[in-house]
Amino acid sequence: MSGETHQYCPLCRVEVTPSQRYPRYLCADCDGKATDEDGRPLVFSNECFSGGFIAQYADTGEVRDSHLCFVDGVKCRADEARFGGIIIQPVEDSVPRRAEQRHAPDREGR
Repeated sequence: MSGETHQYCPLCRVEVTPSQRYPRYLCADCDGKATDEDGRPLVFSNECFSGGFIAQYADTGEVRDSHLCFVDGVKCRADEARFGGIIIQPVEDSVPRRAEQRHAPDREGR
C-alpha cells in the first residue's frame, strides 16, 4: 500500500480527495459555511462556462468584490480552480500546518 496518500480538510479534518495543487482545500461542508467578516453567508461560482470568479451574498445575490471569506472564524480565500469550479483554502498561518492534520484520523478515529 505504499504510495497511498490521504488528505484532510484543514478545518474539520474529514478526508478529502488528495490534491497536489490544493493541499489545504476545504471540504464541501466547510465550503458551505463561508461568510464575510460580519457573518453574512457567501456563495462562490464561476462567472460563466469558460471560468472566472464571482462572490455573492447568499441572501440577496448581491456581488461581493472580494475573495476573502471566513469559515468557522478562520480567514480563507476563495478562488477559481485551475480547471473550473471554486476552491477555498485557509489563508497562510490562519490554521496551523500540522502534519497530523493531513495524516491523522478524523475526530471519530477513522
